[in-house]
Amino acid sequence: MKELQRRIDRMIIHLGGYWRPLSGLARLLEEVGEVGGALYADDRVALREELMDVFVISTCLANQYAIILTNQTTDRDETKEERSYYRLVREAGEVGRILNAYEGDKKLKTSATPGSLQRHIEAVQQAVMELADMNGFDLFAEIASLIEDKSSRDFGRFDHTPDPITEDSVRAYRSYVEGRYWGGVKAKPFEEVSRYREREGHLARFLKIAEVEGLDGFVIRQPEPPFQIDRSIETDLQLAAPFAVEIERHGTDTFWIVRKQG
Repeated sequence: MKELQRRIDRMIIHLGGYWRPLSGLARLLEEVGEVGGALYADDRVALREELMDVFVISTCLANQYAIILTNQTTDRDETKEERSYYRLVREAGEVGRILNAYEGDKKLKTSATPGSLQRHIEAVQQAVMELADMNGFDLFAEIASLIEDKSSRDFGRFDHTPDPITEDSVRAYRSYVEGRYWGGVKAKPFEEVSRYREREGHLARFLKIAEVEGLDGFVIRQPEPPFQIDRSIETDLQLAAPFAVEIERHGTDTFWIVRKQG
């Protein structure tokens, strides 16, 4: 599954990049509805396509939160399509509830359970695998063929949307260190840290969800010539406890990593 996530990531980058999470969520819910339409019409060709779409889009959402998914097995005792589809709808709704709290207007509860997003995305994928298995589809083979097809054409099909999982800062850092990291936009030479904070949109999102989602850190790549610090790194970045900055050097790069302390 880890390799499939990497292949889907490469495909999405080839196509132009990830959608914003709430746009991805809208597409996920759209495709779940289309799975229902294909089941209602008993259209196996459409069902195969829609199941692939749900699987790929849910994997994209997992990638955007640096979630490492596990392989989902099918329930061989499950024989009713309706029950698996109801589970798919229920779990997609739970993904929507969480992302609305992360990215939308719903308030993120301090009691939110860490790991919930991963569990519900994996439950979506398990329901998809069950429906595919009932209908005799080799979903992984179908998705591999889809990735190969999309990766050989459609370059830049999607408009580029900045995303903390695709920034050069985090891609460079993860070539040295594994983990669940987001990254900041490219810094300018001699840029004031406070000015960088004003135009950096990903960090505020990270600070909101890092604890509950279990993200390991937020990566800022030091420009050359370096940042200009006014008061302190933490103050200029508007960080509050329990977050602080750790400085790491890997190769010729210097990284500031915003991490939860303690």
